[in-house]
Amino acid sequence: MRNLSFVLFVVFGLAAASCADNKNSQKVTASENTEASSTKAALSPELQAKLSWVEKGTECYGIVIGFFADGSTLGKAVKCRVIAIKPDKIKMKTVESVSLLEGEGCDKMGLAYGDTWWEEEGDIFKTREEAEAFIRDKGWAGRKN
Repeated sequence: MRNLSFVLFVVFGLAAASCADNKNSQKVTASENTEASSTKAALSPELQAKLSWVEKGTECYGIVIGFFADGSTLGKAVKCRVIAIKPDKIKMKTVESVSLLEGEGCDKMGLAYGDTWWEEEGDIFKTREEAEAFIRDKGWAGRKN
């Protein structure tokens, strides 16, 4: 029993000593990291050309696209918020739910409130009308039966 007490004493002593050494190490906080606190990150030239107006926190519209076995494609606009920006992609979070197919017995196909994704192609729009016009231009507005 005495050996067990001694071993525990040594183990806890070493753990306490290692914690004390970490107190003097330098800490990095988000406020010191300009990239983490910046609302506008440097986008790649391709994305910058399309999305110069996008900043962290911007509310905008993205698109949800479904590809079906019969070869058809259906798209809908979804309201979202920019939550992170990297040079080659933008992280989006939905602020509304959207379902591509609604009906009885149909599995959920779409996005729910709070879902996130990385937008890499730059298909982000200022208004729902712009997003819906893009969807119509691509031929994704309706599914042929």
